[in-house]
Amino acid sequence: MDYQHTLLLWAVGIVFVCLFIRNLRSSIKHRREMVWSTVSAFFVCFLIFSCIVADAEGTLVFLPGDTPENKVIHFFDNVVSGDMVAAAADLSAPRQLMSMPEEMSDTDLLYYQALRSSFSYSLNGSSEMEKTHAKQSVDLTYLDLNSLPDPIRENVMEELKQVVDERRKDEVYDGDENYRPEILDEVYHDSVSKVLEHAEDYYVTTTLELSLDYTNGSWYITPADEMLIAFDGGSSAGANFANNAKSEVLGELTYIPKHYTIAEDVLLPPAPNRDKYGKTDDPEVIQAILDEYPRLTGIDEPFWNKDIKLREGLFNYYADETIVVIAWRETYNGKNCTFADVYIADPSQLRRKLTEDTYGSAVHKPASALAKEANAVIALNGDFYKFRTVGVTSYRRTLYRFNPGQLELCHVDASGNLNFTYANELKTKEDAEQYIKDHNILFTLAFGPVLVEDYKIHPSSPSYLLGQVGEIYSRSALGQRGSGHYLLMTMNYGGNIEDSKKAMYDMGVERAYAVDGGQTAEIVLNNQMFNPVDYRNERFVSDIICFDTALPEDENK
Repeated sequence: MDYQHTLLLWAVGIVFVCLFIRNLRSSIKHRREMVWSTVSAFFVCFLIFSCIVADAEGTLVFLPGDTPENKVIHFFDNVVSGDMVAAAADLSAPRQLMSMPEEMSDTDLLYYQALRSSFSYSLNGSSEMEKTHAKQSVDLTYLDLNSLPDPIRENVMEELKQVVDERRKDEVYDGDENYRPEILDEVYHDSVSKVLEHAEDYYVTTTLELSLDYTNGSWYITPADEMLIAFDGGSSAGANFANNAKSEVLGELTYIPKHYTIAEDVLLPPAPNRDKYGKTDDPEVIQAILDEYPRLTGIDEPFWNKDIKLREGLFNYYADETIVVIAWRETYNGKNCTFADVYIADPSQLRRKLTEDTYGSAVHKPASALAKEANAVIALNGDFYKFRTVGVTSYRRTLYRFNPGQLELCHVDASGNLNFTYANELKTKEDAEQYIKDHNILFTLAFGPVLVEDYKIHPSSPSYLLGQVGEIYSRSALGQRGSGHYLLMTMNYGGNIEDSKKAMYDMGVERAYAVDGGQTAEIVLNNQMFNPVDYRNERFVSDIICFDTALPEDENK
C-alpha cells in the first residue's frame, strides 16, 4: 500500500476515535445509550476503510470454489483422452489444439495419430495464486515430430535397396530412370509406419509455465505460444508438417516443394534475412530475381517491367522461397509515385499489425517501428482506425466497430483476397458479423473509396466521406491481381482520388482500395521509410498492413 493510502487510513482511524469520544461524552451528559450511535459510526468508517483498501489493493473478491489445479487437470485430461474440442473450452481465447490439414493421406494420418496418443503430463507442485490470476507449472510429454524425418529417411533408403533387388526394373523406375511415384509412396508409408511403431523413442518432455485468470465464475488458461507449439509436436510447420516431412525425406529422390504458413495465432512471424535485401539500377538483376522463384512469380506477370525510368534511387528488392518484393520510385502520369510489386506463397503472409497487438490501444507509433515489431519484409500504412470513429473494424475475425456510415469497406479474407462492400450493404451489426463468418474475413479496412474492381475504374461520389477525394493530397493504395500478387502504391505531394484510380488501373490491378493518405501515406521496406512522406517525417499511426516471410528463421540462410 502506498504512502497516500496509508495516510487516508490513519485519517479514518482518527475520525472514528473522535466520533467514539464524542458519543461517549454525549451519553454521559444526556444519559443516552451510546451503542447504536457508535455502531453507526463504526459502520460508516468501515465502508470508507474498505474503499481505500480496494483502491490500493485492487477489487476485493471471494475465493472461487474451483482451483487452478483442477482446471489444468481437466484441460490436460481432455488432451490426453484426445478430446481437443473439450480441452479448448478451458482456454481464455479460442484456439485450435493440434494443427491438422483438412485433407490427409493415410501416411499423413499416421503422424497425427501418433502425436495425439503421445501426450501425458504431470503438475509441478501447487499453483501460485494472486487474486484472480494464477500460475501453474506443468511437465508435458509429447512426440517430437521434428526428430522423425532422419530415421524415416534411413528406413526409406534401406527399403528402396530391398525393392530394387526384389522387383523388376520397369516396376521401380520410369523411362527416365526416376523412381516411380507409387514406389516412393509405398516405401515412404512403410517407413513412417515402422518408425512410429516405436514412437516413444522420440518423446520429449518440456516444462510449461501456464497462466490462468478467473473470470465469469471459472478459471481459464491463457494459450501461450510455447504450449500451442508443443501440441503441434514442437513443429512450427503446423498443418504443413506432413507435407514438409515428405519433402525432406524424399527430397533427394523426387521434388516435393515445401509449403510454409504463419499460424493466425502467432503474433510474431519469422524475421526476414537482412542479407536478402538488395538494391540495383540494372533491370536484368531484377529479372533474374523474378526468374529464380518461379513458384511465386510464375503465377502472374509482374507489375514491374524493364522499361521503368526511376525517378530517384534504385530498384530495391527482397526475395526468399516465400516472398518476392520489388520496390521503386518513378514519375507516373506526372505524379511522384512509389510502387512495390509483392508476391507471397501463402495468404497467411498478408497480415495487419495494430499497436500493442490490441484493438483500441491508445498508443501510436511510426509505421517503421510497427513494421520492425511485426518482422515485416514490407509494409503499407493502414486506415488509421484509431483516428476516427466511423467505419467497420474487424481484426482477427472479430468485429469491434460497426459504424459504417456511407463508407466503402475492404475485407481481407483468409485466402488473401480483397473483398469490397458498399454503402448500406451491411445494414446491421449482425449483418457484418455474418459477412465476416461467411467470407472467412480476417480483418476489415475502413477508408476508401474502392479504386478498381474487376479491372475497371470504380466510380465514387465527389462527396465521399473520407480522404477529401477531390482535393490534392498524398495518396496510398493497396491493389491485387490474382492469388498472392499485390501492388502497393503511394502518390506523394499531390494527387486526387481520380489520379490514384488511374494509376492503379493503368498498372493492371484486378481490384484496388484507397487507405489513409496525407502524411500517413507510407511504404516501409527493411524497417525504413521508403517513399518521401509529407514533411519527410513519419506520422505516428495505429496500424499497418504487413507482408511477412513464412520461411522459418533457421531455414532462411
